[in-house]
Amino acid sequence: MLSLLADNIENQQIETAVVIVGLARPMVEEDTRLTADELRWIARRLIESLTDVLNIAESRGQRIPAYISAESKNEE
Repeated sequence: MLSLLADNIENQQIETAVVIVGLARPMVEEDTRLTADELRWIARRLIESLTDVLNIAESRGQRIPAYISAESKNEE
C-alpha cells in the first residue's frame, strides 16, 4: 500500500516536471523578454522539479540490484 502511494507521488512529481519544462522552454527563447522576477520564478520551479526527479532517480536506483557481469561471475 505504501509502495503504491510512493509510486503515485513520484508519477505526479514527474508529470509536474514535464509541465514546468514545457512552461520554461518558451520563456527562455531569444526573443522573449522577461523580468528578473519572472526568470527567478521559472528558475525556482525548474530547481524544485529537478530536485524531485533526482530524488526519484536515487530512490529507484537503490531498489535496483547491483549489476554483476558475466566476467565477474566467472572470476568467483
